[in-house]
Amino acid sequence: MTTPRDPDRLIHAFIREGAEQLHDQVYDAVRAEIEQKRQRVVIGPWRVPTVSKLVPIGLGAAALIAVLFLGSRFVGSPSSNLGGPAVVASPTPASAEPTTTAAGLPKGPFIVIDNEAMADTPQISVTIPSSGWVSLPSFGGIQKGEDEDPPQSAMLLWAWPVGTGLDVYGNPCQWKSTKPETPATTVDEIAAALAAQESRDASDPVDVNVNGYTGKKITLHVPDDAVDDNCDQGTFASYGVAGSNPSRTHQGPGQVDELWILNVNQAVVIIDAMYRADTPAELIDEMRTIAESATFGW
Repeated sequence: MTTPRDPDRLIHAFIREGAEQLHDQVYDAVRAEIEQKRQRVVIGPWRVPTVSKLVPIGLGAAALIAVLFLGSRFVGSPSSNLGGPAVVASPTPASAEPTTTAAGLPKGPFIVIDNEAMADTPQISVTIPSSGWVSLPSFGGIQKGEDEDPPQSAMLLWAWPVGTGLDVYGNPCQWKSTKPETPATTVDEIAAALAAQESRDASDPVDVNVNGYTGKKITLHVPDDAVDDNCDQGTFASYGVAGSNPSRTHQGPGQVDELWILNVNQAVVIIDAMYRADTPAELIDEMRTIAESATFGW
C-alpha cells in the first residue's frame, strides 16, 4: 500500500548507488549538512526503503545536489552508508553481525541491525531459530518468506529514547486529522490507544514478560477493504513520532500485526510481527519464538 512514487524511487536509488563510491568525509559532510535529527523511514515495500512521505521531494533533490557537489571535492576509499543524522547509535560490534548469505542468517544469536536506530536506545538481540531469515538493516527488522506486499512474514524491532511519545492515530486511514493532541508515552497508554483505533479489530491488550521486561501484547489488523487512495497521502498508518508522522505504515489489506510493547528501562520497545492470512502457522510460531527470545543491551 505504500509503494513510493517514481521520483522518490529514482532519487533514492541513485543516492544508494552513489554511496558505495563516496569517501567517509562525504558521508559525514552530507549527513551534517542535510539532516539534524534522525527520522525513521516509512515502512513500505521491502525492496525500496523511503524516507517519510511528509518530507518533500525537494529535500531529496537537495540531498542529491549536495552529494554531487561534495563528491567532487573528496577522493578516497568508498563508504558503505550515505545519509543519516547528526546523532547516531553506537556501532554494533562487527563480530556480532552475522553475514546474510543466500540461505539467510545463521541460526543462533543475532543483534538486530537498524540503520535508523537513534542514540540512547536499547540494542535488541534475538535468536534466529531456523534458516531462511534475512536481515533488513534499512528497516530495523528481519524477514522470511515471499517478498511481497504485504510480506508473508517480517518483523520490525524498534526502540525509542526514554521520554519519546508516540502519536497513535484515532483513524489509521485519516491519520492526519486524528493525530492526538498529547502523545502516548507509556506502554499502557500506547497499547490502549492502539486498541481503540478504528477499523483494526484489535485484541484486548494482555500482559507480557520478555526476559524480565514487562509490557503489553496486542494484535491488530488492516481491513481487507482498505484502499490507499482513500487514506491520507495514500497511507494506512498506526503511529508516528515528533518530526516523523507517520512512522509506522502498513503494506497492504489483510495484514496482521502482533505487537509486543515493552518497557525496557523506561525506553519503549515495539516488536512488530507481521503476516498475512495465508502465512503458514509454523512461520507465525517462529516469529513469536523470536519475539520472546529478545534481549536488550545498552
